[in-house]
Amino acid sequence: MVMVSGLCRRRRGIAFIGIAALIASFGWSGARAAPITWARQGAFEACLEHGLNEWLRAQAELVVNEDAAAARLDDAGVARWTVDTLASCQARAGPADADSEDRFTKHMARWRHHIYDLASSIRQKGVSD
Repeated sequence: MVMVSGLCRRRRGIAFIGIAALIASFGWSGARAAPITWARQGAFEACLEHGLNEWLRAQAELVVNEDAAAARLDDAGVARWTVDTLASCQARAGPADADSEDRFTKHMARWRHHIYDLASSIRQKGVSD
């Protein structure tokens, strides 16, 4: 962001187009969020990780594109998403493990850190190529 913000308007537009093209070509697959260390790995945990990775990629995309929606995300919204995701994964994968719920909730408490780390990783991949 520091590098992009220092560019003139024209170069910023070119950088934005380049980043967007790079992201589209890689499909965000190269950038990964910080993993959760599970005590056990089952269908419930896989569901949580899948949902988390999709959500983080979407949020990081908003940050990279400097979308105003990124600034509107707050703790209450993330808490709602976390509760909804836990319920959805319980419905899909069966009974939840209390330890896994606890680990997921603690991981989500650092949501800003995870989003901005992923956005930074995406930007670095865009700048280095």
